[in-house]
Amino acid sequence: MTSLFTTRQAAGRLLYKLYFAVFIAGIFSLFYYRVTHIQGDHFFLWFLVTLAEFWFGATWIFQQSFRWAPTFHTTYTDRLPADLPPIDVMLCTADPDREPPALVANTLLSLMAYEYDVNNKVAYYLSDDGGSELTFHAAYQASVFAKDWLPFCRKYNVEPRAPQQYFSLENSVRGGSQGFQQHFHLIKTKFEEMQERIAKAGRSRKVAEEIRKQHKGFQEWDSTVNPLDHRSIIEVLVRGDGIDLDSEGKPMPMLVYVSREKRPGHPHHYKAGALNALNRVSGLMSNAPFILNVDCDMHSNNSQALRHAMCFFLDHKESHRIGYVQFPQSFGGITPNDLYGNGVKRIFEVEFFGTNAYNGPMYAGTGSVLRREALNGRKFTSDIRPRFEEKPARENESWSDLEEKARVLTSCTYEKGKTWGKEMGLRYGCAVEDVFTGMVLHSSGWQSVFFSPERKAYLGFPPVNTNDTLIQHKRWSTGLLEIFLSDYCPWTHGVGRLKLGQIMCYSFYTLWALWCLPMLCYALLPPLAMVNGVPIFPKASDPWFKLFALLGLASHAFSLLELLVAQGTVKMWWNETRMWMMKGSSSYLVSVIVIILKSLGISEAGFEITSKVIDDEALKRYREEVMEFAVPSPMFIPPTTLALLNLYCFIKAATMVMIKGWAAFDQMALQIIISGYISLISMPLYEAMFLRKDKGRMPTCITVYSSLLALALLYVLSPFV
Repeated sequence: MTSLFTTRQAAGRLLYKLYFAVFIAGIFSLFYYRVTHIQGDHFFLWFLVTLAEFWFGATWIFQQSFRWAPTFHTTYTDRLPADLPPIDVMLCTADPDREPPALVANTLLSLMAYEYDVNNKVAYYLSDDGGSELTFHAAYQASVFAKDWLPFCRKYNVEPRAPQQYFSLENSVRGGSQGFQQHFHLIKTKFEEMQERIAKAGRSRKVAEEIRKQHKGFQEWDSTVNPLDHRSIIEVLVRGDGIDLDSEGKPMPMLVYVSREKRPGHPHHYKAGALNALNRVSGLMSNAPFILNVDCDMHSNNSQALRHAMCFFLDHKESHRIGYVQFPQSFGGITPNDLYGNGVKRIFEVEFFGTNAYNGPMYAGTGSVLRREALNGRKFTSDIRPRFEEKPARENESWSDLEEKARVLTSCTYEKGKTWGKEMGLRYGCAVEDVFTGMVLHSSGWQSVFFSPERKAYLGFPPVNTNDTLIQHKRWSTGLLEIFLSDYCPWTHGVGRLKLGQIMCYSFYTLWALWCLPMLCYALLPPLAMVNGVPIFPKASDPWFKLFALLGLASHAFSLLELLVAQGTVKMWWNETRMWMMKGSSSYLVSVIVIILKSLGISEAGFEITSKVIDDEALKRYREEVMEFAVPSPMFIPPTTLALLNLYCFIKAATMVMIKGWAAFDQMALQIIISGYISLISMPLYEAMFLRKDKGRMPTCITVYSSLLALALLYVLSPFV
């Protein structure tokens, strides 16, 4: 039988391995220098700096596991059989204010327009954890518009199939026949009318009475629905089995709206709980052997994505081993130089390819096609074989009966005494339930695949301001550290279950938060020691100086080259570097504090949704690549404090060099360079504090608090260095 995909490793690995050998020799040489040059007069300072350098080195080694053997796949969708297995698609939303209903409708339409199977074997389930009539209304409007949108997409094979993005393309209508142009304008008009109905409902916070009469589901909101206290709402918007037809008379895919029951005092486990509820509802209504889950802000950009995934699940040699296929998270609307580093280019265009050599990538929570039996707790065994014949037992049941059964499955007490969240479904107890679940699947013997088609499978909407970016990374790093401290720690649970390279990959991400510790040491101790006349690095005239300079320059040069090869820019690399420092001193630091408080039983790690809404002025600044600090967020205080502290220390040291000459610079060269580097990379912070007058400038209270904290550090910590 012909294979449905092929695999190849990246070229040029010899050069990389030569770099690896030289750099790791440099790391060991640095440690040799530290243990042979112990500073007795400032032992505590020496000890902290040495620990920081040790952790920098360990982190670098973990990170190289991604780069040792990058592996790429090529799929052959033309070799797929005509009869493909069913797939259930799960879409999640939680807040109609932060995740606008129009956004949900656009994503839903993009998914419903997949080019998959002539027998219409895809079913769609929308989870609305906000229990909002506005979201239900948007889903209903999407189901009506889909009757015209799906035939239009099929007829003209349009891409992308997200109507908002397709109709915004400048050349979407050019070059087509007169018939196409007429059809285009007709569909575009209907889409704009749909958008206006959704927007009108959003402005008034209620759905027009004439629309409410069109579907029985609106009756659920005849009385007020409290998002945190309401019964299950299950509504079939489009019936499957060829009952509901599109404008060409062809069967439409099933679409079901789900808002699970919420009651005070009953844990709902955030997104993981929502997906497990959808898992049960879909098991009742369609029970496809595969599940695709997508976040509401990640619209489909490639109508062939499901067919690409099936090339792995149906391959005659490898399919039985694969628990899930992970597509990269890609983003539209990123500025040319990725101001906030939210394009995650390094993760999904460099690092994740390296995981294919070690049984596959982590589960990233969106854009993932999972084998239902693997997700639901079945462990991999060598004799396991695909099972595609499963059918839901609903031939003699009405749709209303199915809705009633689904309400039971989504009640807030259904999981009590059952293994959901523990042994089956998305696992609970972690803010990044996706990575946690992926590790459980890998530990159970399943492999995964990272695949990036030439045309991006999904495009999302990243945070477009500093605060949301820092909050998002705080949530990620908190959850990842929770995994490391759990029973599934890669250093303990992973031994014997995961490959060494896989353990290192998981270690790098699950220890993200601890990056704050060495980073804070290097951002605080060298400048404080410098203004107190204490050298902690070799003199510029000392031969050991060259080792430190080599390691610093080589790591930055490699990082820059890697991003340039991934089609990034120099300014993108500089922005990414700045954001690493800001995240290290805020997001990751707060994560460590949150985990400490949680371990002491003082507080719990919550789930925060980043906003997908931005005003026109802020959007203009974002497009001009001007950083946004408009809100008085505590997350801004640590990076602002470090920026002010290092600027003061750099200016003071530079003044001493001008007065005393080369001898002063020779003594403190590396410390001056470090403070100068931090000051240079913090330029947007200085501008936001002292130069800008727009609404996105740094709030005055943050500048005042940070200045006071910088002064406190100077006068409180200085005696200890």
